[in-house]
Amino acid sequence: MNDSAKNIVMFGGTFDPWSSAHQEIVERLALKYDNVIVVPTNINYYKKNTQMFSYEERFDFARENTKSIKNVEVLDIERNVDRDWRFIDSLKLLISKYGPSNNYFVAMGADCLQALKTWYNWQEIPKLASIVVFTRPGYETNVSDIPYTTLPMNNSISSTQLRKELSKSDGK
Repeated sequence: MNDSAKNIVMFGGTFDPWSSAHQEIVERLALKYDNVIVVPTNINYYKKNTQMFSYEERFDFARENTKSIKNVEVLDIERNVDRDWRFIDSLKLLISKYGPSNNYFVAMGADCLQALKTWYNWQEIPKLASIVVFTRPGYETNVSDIPYTTLPMNNSISSTQLRKELSKSDGK
């Protein structure tokens, strides 16, 4: 890695809804990396028909909850993408935006690490960025053939849990 380069980490997700766990992740990343780039996704290939909030609402939640952290930027690069857009496209766009001489990292939960080999062109991700995995209760991080580092989480809440709780409170 280039010692004079910035360390830039991308944290993507549906953030549906933004949770205290997302907040903890971003705050911890902001302490460790020069720039934290939060990228709400517009297309979720794994959680079909579970969306609770629109892209605009999720983007606004992320931006509002991170606005006081100086080295965090919420990018809308996936706002108008089509069905052929994939995570690797966002990562490549991020690298072209900030320049190839920086050090890139991708932050994800242990649940995403387990599913990583199902992602389109997943093999390119560790070639372009180092993977940082946040531990999550109930998900193993012992994937031996993908290089990554782990950071333990203090918060176990998930957006899936929040959606279920919100649906119950709405009488659904």
